Amino acid sequence: MTAKRSLFAALLALFAGPQADAGPVLQSEIIARYETWQAANTLPALELVPAGQAPHTPNGSRIGGPVWLPDGESWPVDAGGKRMTFLAQIDFAALPPLPDYPTSGVLQFFIARDDLYGLNFENPQQGGFKVIFREDLTTPGRLETGPVTEGQRYVDDFSPLDPGIVPKGVALTAQPFTHRPDIGVWQFHEAVGKHLDTAAHDALYDHINTLDPLKQSNWRVGGHPEFTQSDWRYETAFRDVDRVLLHLWTSDGVLMWGDSGQGHFAIRREDLLKRDFSKVFYNWDCY
Repeated sequence: MTAKRSLFAALLALFAGPQADAGPVLQSEIIARYETWQAANTLPALELVPAGQAPHTPNGSRIGGPVWLPDGESWPVDAGGKRMTFLAQIDFAALPPLPDYPTSGVLQFFIARDDLYGLNFENPQQGGFKVIFREDLTTPGRLETGPVTEGQRYVDDFSPLDPGIVPKGVALTAQPFTHRPDIGVWQFHEAVGKHLDTAAHDALYDHINTLDPLKQSNWRVGGHPEFTQSDWRYETAFRDVDRVLLHLWTSDGVLMWGDSGQGHFAIRREDLLKRDFSKVFYNWDCY
């Protein structure tokens, strides 16, 4: 059997059944199969759009900037007692409704200030990070900004945030869109990828490499996780971590994940529905 017929047999076994008629394998056909799989596995999402400097208020969605802490609660620290980086917050009351997600309250994201930004390679649920859900920001409290200062300049060497973003922050607005999973997720491998031979993969990657990898959204809530390396959810125990709380790609002048990568926080749908944000997973990777 030629390589083309071998490839076509694999595609037929997955998509058309073993009795389908044979025919030539075209790159356009492989692309169409991939896009069909994408369309069947979309998730609703909110694109987060920069909207100038963040207001110095307890509420509002933003990257960096000031963070509200209730009276009597100290700035979050890592396991060694070191103050963490305030990365971002999402104000659900100010967002368009998103199925399964809160409609009120603020979710704050903190990460450890170390050379891995708090990442735990072995278990992304046990890294140096904290996700805090504030249902009520009207109780007595105060705004604080940035864990480190040198004179009047904010400095955070072990953070993806640009130092200039720490004091002022970037305000975020949101608009709904439909997010398509990409070739890097474990679901693609199980449903499609493992049935394709090298030639089919090459054809598909040739197509994907012509696309803008960030065309869906640089920053978002909802949708599928994305990766620059590999999907950490290939581990069976993590495969049901299927909802994104926050996904941030590198953006010049705002934040840089290693060598132009991305970071995300994800949760199981069942825990999201319970509003149990003690069971969040955090990961980042780069090129």
